[in-house]
Amino acid sequence: MTNLAILLQLNGHWDSVGRYNDFNVDGIVVSEDSNYNQLNYAIAEHLMINTSEKIIKIKYIVNERCPPMEIRNDIGVRVYMETKKENRSLGMYPLCSSIQGNNVNKIDFLFATCVIGSILPLAYVVVGSEDDAAWNSLFEQFKDAYGKKPNMCVVSDRNESILKATSIVYTRMPHYACMWHIWTNIRSKFKKDHLKLSELYFATTRSYTIDEFNERMSKIEEIDVRVKAYLYDIGYHRWSWVHATVNRTWTMTSNIAESLNAVTRDARELPILDLLEYMRTFLESWNNEKLLKVKGTFTYLGEKYNKELEDNRTLSQKMRVRASTDHIHTVLDGAKRFIVCLQNKRCCCGQFQLDELSCPHALAALRHRDESYENYCSPYYTRESLLKTYETPVDPLPDESKWNVS
Repeated sequence: MTNLAILLQLNGHWDSVGRYNDFNVDGIVVSEDSNYNQLNYAIAEHLMINTSEKIIKIKYIVNERCPPMEIRNDIGVRVYMETKKENRSLGMYPLCSSIQGNNVNKIDFLFATCVIGSILPLAYVVVGSEDDAAWNSLFEQFKDAYGKKPNMCVVSDRNESILKATSIVYTRMPHYACMWHIWTNIRSKFKKDHLKLSELYFATTRSYTIDEFNERMSKIEEIDVRVKAYLYDIGYHRWSWVHATVNRTWTMTSNIAESLNAVTRDARELPILDLLEYMRTFLESWNNEKLLKVKGTFTYLGEKYNKELEDNRTLSQKMRVRASTDHIHTVLDGAKRFIVCLQNKRCCCGQFQLDELSCPHALAALRHRDESYENYCSPYYTRESLLKTYETPVDPLPDESKWNVS
């Protein structure tokens, strides 16, 4: 994967002949394969912009004879990337970015990320403002429709209204914090060693064992004791994988909701009936695309998890195994020793039980038993579950003249 360094020109103004003036300068590095959501998020994350409150308008100039080109979608990003690759110099084709308040109708999503590795919007609501009443109403209606299931949890940006609403509607349901929003706050509050802290912080959030977590937290403390105190005050269980009371599997952020907000940004300016029809057709297309993709998958697991499994299988090839019982095995990985219990689907590395996917040590034990992996992965990761997720279509709407509104 190749990256591009892109110059940002920020918060300037366009003159009558299409020149961008009086701007500030910054820069980002993104993949050449980025889509619109990824580019928009990279800019927002780097500049610490809350995209639920602000809109980023992105334009660039190809040459002085052409008016500025605005990037609105994936096609716009692809055209820009192909243009930029022709001249990779940092100063060529800067992105002129204007940050604007979001004063139009707001679409907030309550969503779920399927553990099969795909986004599934469950509900959305159009509101005038993101306040206590709006969130409470959404969660009440969601509970009426969906109910309360075992091992449910909420991952949010720690918005006070979401915290209040879920505590009222879903009492005692765990509420976790988006790791990206916490990192944005760390960057804003503590102006020190961001490069060192970034890699260490994200590794800490994904620690598989308490020992791993404590070792990394000690390193964070060495860099900046204030950051450790800040993370402690939030509560380790709210952002650390290994401390969570409900297994979050791979859902560590709330950014997918913001991605949906970005995709539907322009539609918010529509009249309410047109807005609702836009959302219906958007979800209709979304659902169908996901269904076609999974129908084109021919592995037992969904694409994302099958790749993860194959990576684990490669790592397992050189490991040696010694059986203690039918289900308990000692796995030797170089000088390190790991204990695997296949019956309980646990490994002392922590990965087997937290990922709910066979870790390299479990795969080595299964190879020793001449047994396949299918019974040692979450059923939610399978192609069959993915098909069931999208098998219910978003129904087409008949012509308005055929509506029964009595």
